[in-house]
Amino acid sequence: MIQNFAIDQAATFESLLFLSCEPKTAFGDSFRQETTKDGLPKWEAQLVARFRQFGRATNEIIKVGLVSERAPGADLAPATPVELVGFEIGVMDKKDRNGNVTGAQVWYRCQEVRSTASTAPRSRAGQGSQAEAAS
Repeated sequence: MIQNFAIDQAATFESLLFLSCEPKTAFGDSFRQETTKDGLPKWEAQLVARFRQFGRATNEIIKVGLVSERAPGADLAPATPVELVGFEIGVMDKKDRNGNVTGAQVWYRCQEVRSTASTAPRSRAGQGSQAEAAS
């Protein structure tokens, strides 16, 4: 049985930092990029997810699958704070050769990786902005 759940990123993680994004390779062929039925390339982003567990900060590297014509995150530097648009988790029964459930397989996916870092220029300490100077 497969189940997908939407993730409330703000309620789940204290932060998500982009590390890298690489083509997802086809099983058994590390040189061929996997694609959807429609021929769109699949990608795998790696991120550092920070969350609270038993009252303590915990950081884990998570891999998130995406589908995109061009490399997601191509404009993102490592350690850039990001949000994941359409972020969800999938859970599927993991079975042995006899079809007995032996656990669960979990994966993450999203539609887009977007920077949350401010691109506005910062004013220097002691100097007001141009708007303040004009008033």
